[in-house]
Amino acid sequence: MNSLVGFTLSAGLPEQNLQAADTARVRALSYFAHLEHTTLLIGETRLVLWGHNNLSECFHSLSDGSLIALIGSPQGEIHWPTLQNSLLQPAAVEQFEFPWDGRVILLWISPDGKRWTMWNDWLGSLPVYHSKVGNGRLASTLEPVTVAGAGYTSDDFFLPGLVSLLINGHFISDWTLYKNMKTVPPDSMTVWSDTDFQVKPLRTVQPSQDRWETSWDDLVDEMYELSRAAIAETLKTRSSWILPLSSGLDSRLIAAVGADLGIEMYAYAWGEPKSTDVVFSYEIAKQLGIPWQRIDLPDDFLSQYTPRWADLFGSSMHFHGMYQMAFLDAIRSSPGEAIISGFIGDVLSGSSLMQFDKGSVVYKKEWYKHWTTKETKALLKFPIDNELHEIADAVKNQIEPVKGSQFLKALFFELWTRQRFFTSFQATLSDHWRGVATPFLNRKYARFCMSLPRIALENRRLLGDVFRRHYGKVAVIPGTYANEPFIRTGRYLIRQRIVRYLPSVLHLGPFAGFEEVPLRMDIASLQHTGRDALWPMFENRDILSAWLNVEQLEAAYRVLMKSAEDIRPLRKLQSIQALAYRLHTPRVGSEITQGIP
Repeated sequence: MNSLVGFTLSAGLPEQNLQAADTARVRALSYFAHLEHTTLLIGETRLVLWGHNNLSECFHSLSDGSLIALIGSPQGEIHWPTLQNSLLQPAAVEQFEFPWDGRVILLWISPDGKRWTMWNDWLGSLPVYHSKVGNGRLASTLEPVTVAGAGYTSDDFFLPGLVSLLINGHFISDWTLYKNMKTVPPDSMTVWSDTDFQVKPLRTVQPSQDRWETSWDDLVDEMYELSRAAIAETLKTRSSWILPLSSGLDSRLIAAVGADLGIEMYAYAWGEPKSTDVVFSYEIAKQLGIPWQRIDLPDDFLSQYTPRWADLFGSSMHFHGMYQMAFLDAIRSSPGEAIISGFIGDVLSGSSLMQFDKGSVVYKKEWYKHWTTKETKALLKFPIDNELHEIADAVKNQIEPVKGSQFLKALFFELWTRQRFFTSFQATLSDHWRGVATPFLNRKYARFCMSLPRIALENRRLLGDVFRRHYGKVAVIPGTYANEPFIRTGRYLIRQRIVRYLPSVLHLGPFAGFEEVPLRMDIASLQHTGRDALWPMFENRDILSAWLNVEQLEAAYRVLMKSAEDIRPLRKLQSIQALAYRLHTPRVGSEITQGIP
């Protein structure tokens, strides 16, 4: 399958800045020798594209000399003549309806290269980082490229963004770590010109109350039909798939639909054999007749992959996903054409409703917290009251235009922040390694979920009934989604009763999984490797000490080296790693510029 994974756009950049951007791009993509590259010149614009197989099928020159390119993994046919008819009629451009679901961006560059127009999917799941650079401009799906091309240093830090990074592990609104570097808003039509930058919100997915009066049985049937259709349409686009299969509901749902359709799938899990995810991932695959394998991650994966993560993601989020890189390397030559991901399925069906408190967002899930506001004030060596007010205002400004009930506004906010700026890293990595598809990034399904009453979303109640009614084979299998399976069989209840009287060391075989054993591979790797696992934090202790009370970092590290029970100290340090990387990174040298496409 041909697909574009990412792009860099530039116009009017000084040669030194262009060279720096190219060097950062080559460094980030040096780990993906299988990707193809091409560079196109359209008037004064330079467009660099990278992706899988025949890239020329993913861009097209229009009759007026302009160029369009489709980036990501769109669901649906690409019909260039239809696009040409839409884009070359001035009255039709404003009414242009984005025809694809999935992770996707459409770029349109005018014949003289002076005007760039971009449409993205309703989540903005492929973040684009852009900046003015003198009289020029630069935009890229790789944050390190824009940072390097703009020549940013710590003098350019945007302090509200830094505070957001420490507290949440990611940014909000269109923020980044730098004052003058922004991200393109989701679900928008964006236009760059020589002198202007304009954004038109499209709001193709919005909350509603359309189904608040619908009967429960009808809601169950509709969720079943829409989710199944979204997954089936995606699965049918390729002959075989790789499925990272956890014990949660989203990959389980994909597996169940794929098994029903007779799709060739290969399931994988990673982590300790006794972990909840591994135990029940195996049970799901066995029940559905899907080939399954557990992947062992190397003990030193944190120290091995963290520099690669930094080159690819820079300071766009906290340092977290190195285990995913190790997993993808382990299956690099495994059967299956591409990876299918359950990305955002959990949030759409109600896994993480949020609440508001004094204008700021407070996540109910403990997993979402890094440094608390109080801890951040004690950590940083400068006052942050003004920055906290700016964060509150940004949250308000992002939420207020959304129409609908407060809980749906909050759900939208999570999709536009944590899911877009952080959770999307999994699909991004999968796309660079093997190609990826994201069936839950489907507008019909999203609009349905956004029209439900709160009771349907709390504890994923409605989806639970979909499993009970339509996917009984896997509804009897427990997992991380709840304390008990959706359908409690007599066999399950007997085993559950026996387990109560067994010591933990005997929770094996049919008695495994009855006590939650979370994945702790990050802490295990840190304990194996030591300080190198947190590169470049300790290498930059002296520089960090000008910004932070570094003794708190040492305290968190000592806790982690003693016990794997509490993940929170690690998340705190992973936020600091992103800052340490930007304080550490020297100007990229020219020694790796040879071979730049």
